[in-house]
Amino acid sequence: MMTRSGTPRPHITTGTLRIGDQWNAIHIIAHSQTYPLKAICELAENAIDAGAGQIQILRRRQRGDIYLEVVDDGNGVAADASGDPDFERIATHLCDSMKRHLDWKQRQGVHGEFGIGLLSFWSLGSELRMISAGKTGSLAELQLTRSQRHYTIRPVRGQLPTGGTRVIVGPLLEATRKLVTGEKIARYLSAELRDRIRKTGVTIQVVDRVSRKELPVTPREFDGERLEIVRRVKTTLGDLFVELYVRCDSSSPEAGVALCKDGTRVLKDVSELLPLQHAPWTDGRLEGLLDFEPLTLAPGTRAGVVPDEAFNALIEAVVGIESEILAVLEKREQAETDRASKQILRQVHKAFVSALGELPPAEYIFFDIPKNAPSFEPREGGRGEPLQTETSRGAGDKEHAADIQDPPESVAPLFPLERGPLHEVRITPRHPRRPPGGECRLMAVARDSNGARILDGLSFSWRVVAGEAVVSEAFTAQSLVASAGAGLVTIEVQATQGTIEVSDCVDVKFLEEGSGDDRDPGGRGLPAYRLEPEHGQSTRSRYDPSHNEIIINSAHRDFLASKSTIAKHRRYIGKLYAKEVVLSNFPHESPNQAMERLIELTLRTEDTL
Repeated sequence: MMTRSGTPRPHITTGTLRIGDQWNAIHIIAHSQTYPLKAICELAENAIDAGAGQIQILRRRQRGDIYLEVVDDGNGVAADASGDPDFERIATHLCDSMKRHLDWKQRQGVHGEFGIGLLSFWSLGSELRMISAGKTGSLAELQLTRSQRHYTIRPVRGQLPTGGTRVIVGPLLEATRKLVTGEKIARYLSAELRDRIRKTGVTIQVVDRVSRKELPVTPREFDGERLEIVRRVKTTLGDLFVELYVRCDSSSPEAGVALCKDGTRVLKDVSELLPLQHAPWTDGRLEGLLDFEPLTLAPGTRAGVVPDEAFNALIEAVVGIESEILAVLEKREQAETDRASKQILRQVHKAFVSALGELPPAEYIFFDIPKNAPSFEPREGGRGEPLQTETSRGAGDKEHAADIQDPPESVAPLFPLERGPLHEVRITPRHPRRPPGGECRLMAVARDSNGARILDGLSFSWRVVAGEAVVSEAFTAQSLVASAGAGLVTIEVQATQGTIEVSDCVDVKFLEEGSGDDRDPGGRGLPAYRLEPEHGQSTRSRYDPSHNEIIINSAHRDFLASKSTIAKHRRYIGKLYAKEVVLSNFPHESPNQAMERLIELTLRTEDTL
């Protein structure tokens, strides 16, 4: 037929695909499995499919070569019409497994479907021999040779004590014999067949006669803490089973969420799938498995998934639970961060108390560091009283503040005790701070050796020991201290009763952010810190004087980089503390002087942090 332009119309041809070179196709299929441990797993799964209750994997040496045997007590190879093991069908029906022709009931718990599992021995050794018994009990053997297209079936003498099947592969290839050790086989099968071992109850034992070890294959247990999330997700094709754990170490090679098909691992990490290359599946702390029985496996390697309807159902179900997993991880991470922050805060405070104790107190005056009470004297042969904490110091100050007022008459004792001689005097409040130009009222409280307050027969004298300030009412129990500039002022009071004289000192801090309230006898103490994500901000931290907190930008790239290890994170927090301590104490210093202060402070904290 000709077209109007005079050119012949092309013919449409249809046909059926077929193999051009069968042996070349077999060669390609046999080389598709390149991982020798996976080949051993194929042999073990064949035994499980045959109903085996016990499987023994034996590694032995013979005349300098290494051989591998897999022996089971299963049902053996299905018999042919004459009652002998049907080895001929196995050898001549590659890619057409007899398991595909089982009915629905017989297929339950059976995984084989491609008819190419035996060819994976090419990645292990040079020859495979499979021995099984027929209905009469006589044994037959199938022999396959690597890279050869011929097979041999022959009768053999003897008997199989287990009654199942015996597969011998060897000699092992030179590139394989070091990879296939007893320990590696056991470890691989414990992960690859984890749930299948649990479901079937099969017992697998690896006997390595070369290294003289016997290793039971036990289902792998995950190291992390199990996440309390939904464990079964319904889909149109079946249920997706979810088992997830979170571990502290994100660098472990065992981390990752495996993808399984009815208990057998298909992928070591689901993040290998393109639709799942995002959080939470890429989180290195997450481990566990997703098990979806309807999956269609990649026939060549049996370690991949065919993108079909089952694959789409899997992705839809997995994406549906992502928000729940992320919420649980975020809640857990917040709890861990809070615990870590408290521990780091204690360590940072300890480092800075030690460091600031070595530096001049008249220079670093912004934060109140716990010190021994002035009236405490070191015990003979001892180290004295421990440092007061912020809590204990504040409680003590409140008690002394309450002592400034006389008790009401309704609670006065009926027969007051006679006061003893003067023993000590104490100034309240203990940690006053005022703004420059402000005034601070101090009171001297005198007591006898029993702690009873002395009100009569005393004289007082106040003076400035260090710093620049003016003292008013210098010869009464109460005194008024004023300073025009910022700084630390040390005030001393001397109480006299006859020939007895006692004294006490207190530091008054005149700072811009001072409270200015005589009713607040407590000091600031070292600040706490709070994490706040300030996205897009270059500032790593800032000090909030109203709450006495250092606000750390948890979205800063340096903060995120510091979290690779606990020690690195602790040192990073310590550096931010040093920065804020310097800026708070020396707000008007030049950048050069501020850096000098920063170096002297970090030098004294780096050993502790």
